[in-house]
Amino acid sequence: MRTLSDLRRVVRQLGDPKPPRAERLRTSRLAACYKCGPRFTPAGIKNISTTGVYLWTDIRPHVGDEVSLDFWETGGLECSLDLQLSIQARVARLGADGIGLEFLLPQGMNKGLWELLLRNIVVLSQPRHVAELFRTLRTMLFLCRLCPCEADEAIGLLSGRLPPDRTSIVARIAIGAELLLAAKPESGSMRAHPRVVADILFEGSWIPDEPTIQLWTGLLAASCSEDAPDDSNEIFAHLLGHFTPSQTRILIRGCEWALSHPASAGNCLPPSIILGPREMVAVTDVYDLYRNATDLAHLYNLGLIENVFDFTSYRPADSFDITPSRLGVELYKRCHGSRQKLEPELFEDAQAHLANFLPAPRPDIESETPPSLFPHLTARPKQEFT
Repeated sequence: MRTLSDLRRVVRQLGDPKPPRAERLRTSRLAACYKCGPRFTPAGIKNISTTGVYLWTDIRPHVGDEVSLDFWETGGLECSLDLQLSIQARVARLGADGIGLEFLLPQGMNKGLWELLLRNIVVLSQPRHVAELFRTLRTMLFLCRLCPCEADEAIGLLSGRLPPDRTSIVARIAIGAELLLAAKPESGSMRAHPRVVADILFEGSWIPDEPTIQLWTGLLAASCSEDAPDDSNEIFAHLLGHFTPSQTRILIRGCEWALSHPASAGNCLPPSIILGPREMVAVTDVYDLYRNATDLAHLYNLGLIENVFDFTSYRPADSFDITPSRLGVELYKRCHGSRQKLEPELFEDAQAHLANFLPAPRPDIESETPPSLFPHLTARPKQEFT
């Protein structure tokens, strides 16, 4: 005879039927390993769906255990650290030949986007498209871990609101920062201010210049910490957003020399750093000396170097003072991992200089992303397996 609780359960099931089982797909291009204990264990993939995966393995964890799960693409044209995904999962069932895992999406991860991207990673055949999807999905997962439930604006930059070349740079900066943080034991608990993350990714996506991208990557990594997220690095994102590639090289060269000089201990800056014409061309790769002088004037107006180039003389440009200011050195340090508290006078100095510059225009970012924004993602007929 049924108890009252049994009857209530039956009534609930009648009124709230179970959703259809997610489609199981087979793949030979994905490899996996999982961590249940101190070490990662390689495992074959029997089938995968948007809700979970079944792995061939002899290890038998308990149902309900949480594991760290890594995927990577094995059939592409390139083998790279950024063609990997990491996600938490829960052991849902034990089989005769393996285990079934249920994916645990991070807070703020759009379920529809997850399903769209993961399914197409499995079914698409073009290696270039698969690599793009890996990077996009990896970036989204990382952003959701950094800014739980508040990553909409940053994720929106990946959803088609930017041109493809800029979207690619967004992913490069985010994945590069994730790799930098991975070396730290506390990386899993690090968080960042959502507005700072969005500013860094948006403003960093303008210039496909490797040294500049590396500065943006370092600034994003330095904006993450175990402490309560703060927006102190936003001012440095706005400064760096006004750089050209040649200006980046000038500041890097000046700061490298300044910080390596014995006199740079504490807050003291070394003597002036003067370059001749050939040295300046070697730094910037720009042969127009007055273009180099204009770049110096631009950095001076941003408050990042000490002295402005003298344009009052008609003689040929024969010397270039690239000595960085305290603000310039602080920007360089932030882009290389420094998390020291920003001095109020430096913040005020940066604000005063930025007041003379117009901010970069921002797109209208929406949190919801329609599938049509990924034109190469196509609906495939369901694959039935027996």
